[in-house]
Amino acid sequence: MERTFKVEGMSCVNCARTIEIALKNRDGVKNVEVSFELGRVKVEFDEETVSEDQLIRTIESLGYKVIHDEEESKDLIVLGFCFLGSLYFVLSMVLDPLANPLIQALVSIAVQIVGGFKFYKGAYSSLKNKVAGMDVLVALGTSGSLLYSLLAWAGFIEGDPFFETNVFLITFVRLGRFIEDRMKKKALAKLKALLSAQSSEVKVLEGEREVKKRAQEVSKGEKIVLRTGDTVLLDCKVIKGEVLVSEAVITGEPEPIHKRPGDKIVSGSEVINGYAVAEVENVFLSSYLARIGDLIDKAISEKPKVQRLADRISHYFVLGVLAVSVLTFVGWFYTSGNLPLSVNFSLAVLVVSCPCALGIATPLAIMVGLSKALQKGVIIKKPSSVEIFPRVNTVVLDKTGTLTEGKFKIKDYTLKDNKALDVAFTMELASDHPVAQTIRSFAKEKGAKEVDLGPCREIVGKGVQCGEYFIGDGGTKNGVKEVVLKKGNEVIAVFRLEDAIKEEAPKVVKELKALGLYVMILSGDRKEKAQEVGKTLGVDRVIAEVGPEDKRKVVESLQGEGKVVAMVGDGVNDAPALAQADLSFAVGGGTDIAKKTGDVVLISGIKSLPYAFKIGLRVYSKIKQNLFWAFLYNALSIPVAMGLFYKWGLVLKPEIAGLMMALSSLSVVSNTLLLMKD
Repeated sequence: MERTFKVEGMSCVNCARTIEIALKNRDGVKNVEVSFELGRVKVEFDEETVSEDQLIRTIESLGYKVIHDEEESKDLIVLGFCFLGSLYFVLSMVLDPLANPLIQALVSIAVQIVGGFKFYKGAYSSLKNKVAGMDVLVALGTSGSLLYSLLAWAGFIEGDPFFETNVFLITFVRLGRFIEDRMKKKALAKLKALLSAQSSEVKVLEGEREVKKRAQEVSKGEKIVLRTGDTVLLDCKVIKGEVLVSEAVITGEPEPIHKRPGDKIVSGSEVINGYAVAEVENVFLSSYLARIGDLIDKAISEKPKVQRLADRISHYFVLGVLAVSVLTFVGWFYTSGNLPLSVNFSLAVLVVSCPCALGIATPLAIMVGLSKALQKGVIIKKPSSVEIFPRVNTVVLDKTGTLTEGKFKIKDYTLKDNKALDVAFTMELASDHPVAQTIRSFAKEKGAKEVDLGPCREIVGKGVQCGEYFIGDGGTKNGVKEVVLKKGNEVIAVFRLEDAIKEEAPKVVKELKALGLYVMILSGDRKEKAQEVGKTLGVDRVIAEVGPEDKRKVVESLQGEGKVVAMVGDGVNDAPALAQADLSFAVGGGTDIAKKTGDVVLISGIKSLPYAFKIGLRVYSKIKQNLFWAFLYNALSIPVAMGLFYKWGLVLKPEIAGLMMALSSLSVVSNTLLLMKD
C-alpha cells in the first residue's frame, strides 16, 4: 500500500532525512520519499505489518505534524506571541517601569517554552536519528542564552542577564521561517495544485441530478458537467453543449480553444466560458493530468549531485559549528576570563552558522524551475539535467515529426483532364494509406465528387487500380514526392507532396544558434530531402539515411570527439540515440506523454526547446548564486561571531546573529523567486 502525508514543520533537508530514517527503521516499510520543499512524505508499506496510524505517530513523535487540508497552521499565533515578547523588551529599553528583572525573566521563559518548543522537538528527533539539523543550533543557542541570564540574575555567576537575547533569537528565526514558507508556497502553488488534483471534486451527472465526487472515484463512461471556471480533471469527450477551454497546461499557450460535441478535452484544461456535458474517457490514474503528476513526482524525488553534496556538507557543517562554538567559549574565557563575553561569542557562532540557506539553495531553485517550465509546456523529468545544460554544445534534431509535421500536404498539382480531380478522389477512397488520405482530403476541399469507376483494388506498396485508371507513386524529384494519376499510359494529373516544415522550426534553430549551440539534423529520411530541410532552417550539419541504431552511433561518435550532445526526437525510433545522449528531449504529444523517454519532455512541441535551454541555464545559475552567497555569508559572519575582530570594535550579538541568519535564508529565497519572472 502507498500513502502520501502532508507534513508541517519540515524546514530543511536534515528534517527530511530525520523522517526518512525513522520511517525506514519501522518493520513493514518498503520505501520512503520525503520532500521538505512540498511538505510531503510518501510511504510504501505492508499494511499487515504496520498501520497508517503507526506511521503518522512515528512522524509526529519526531516533532512534526501530519495535517489535513482543512487544518490551519498555528505558526502565525505562536509568532504573534513571540513578537509581543520582543515588543515588551524593546519598550523596556526606553521605559524604566517595564525594566523589571522578574517580569523579563518570566517573559523570556514563556517565549522559550512556547516559541522554542518546536526547536526542541526538532533537535531531539535529529539527534535521536544521528542527524545534525539547524534546530540543534537554535535550541542550544537560545537555551544557553536563557540559562546564562537566569544564573546571572540569581547571582550564581558574575555578569548581567540578557533575557532579551533568546526572545529576539526565537522571534527572528521563526519570522524567517514563516516568511520563507510563505514565499516557497507562493512559488510552488501551481505545482502543488497539479500534484494534489486527485483530492479535487468533479460534478457527475446521474440522471438529471449532479453529484460531487472526487476525481479518482469517477469511472470511465460516466458523464461530468463542465462550467465556466472549472478545471477539467479527467480526460473526456464533449457530448452536449460547447465550451471555450485553455490548454495552457498542455501547450503553454493561453489562447482558448472552442470545444464542440465530439471534441476531446485533455485533463488539466481550464474552462474559460460555456457549459458542456462530457463523457469520461480515462479514469484519473490513467489521465493526462495524473501522468504529468507522476513525472513531477519522480522529478521531485531525484536530487542533483550538487544538492546531495550540499546535504552532506550541511550535516557535517552543523557538527563543525558545535565544535567551533565550544572552542570559541573556551578560548575567550581562557584568555580574558570574561564569562559574559565568552558566552556571547559562543552563542553568536551557534546562531549565525545555521545552514538554512545552504540547505534550501538547490531544492528551491529546482522546484521553482520545474513549476516555471511546466507553465511553458516543458517537463524536466530529471532535475540532474540542470547540471548538464551549461555543458551542452551540440544539439542533434530528428527531422520527421520534430522539425516537420510528420504528415504530407499538397505542395502543388497539375491537372490535364477536367475530371482528373473527381477520379483521384474516388480512387483514393479505396485506400487508407497516409498519402491517399492527403490527396482525398485535398480533392474534397476543391469540390471533388465521387464518380463511377467500377471496381477498384489497392496494390500494396504501389497504388490503386480502377479499370484503366491507376494512381500511385511517381518517385521523388528535388526532394518532393510525386503521385501520378494515369489513364492507360497517359498521365492526367500529378500531385506533389511534401512533409512540411513546422512553422516554428526556423525560429527554434535560430534561437538555439543564438545560444551558441552547434545545431545538426539526424534523419532516416532521404538525403536530398533532409538536406533541403537543413538548408531551409540553416542548421550546421545534416546526416541522413540512418536507422535507429546508426543514430545512436552518430551520437556516440560526436561524444567521442569531445562534444556534449543533446538529442531531440519523438522518443520512438529515436530511443537509442536519446538514451546515448548526454541530455535528451522527447517531443511530447498530448496523452502520449507517459511513453516518452527523454530527460526533458517538450509537451508543447519543438517550439519550447529554446525555452527549456534558457530555464535550465537560469536554474543552474541560481543554484550557483545561492550556494555562493550561502558559503560567503558563513565565511564572513563566523569569524566576526567568534570575536576575531573584537579589538577593532566589531562585535556580533547573538540576537543580531539570529536576524542575519534569517535574512540569509530570505535572500536565497528572494533570489530564487526571480526565476518566476520571464
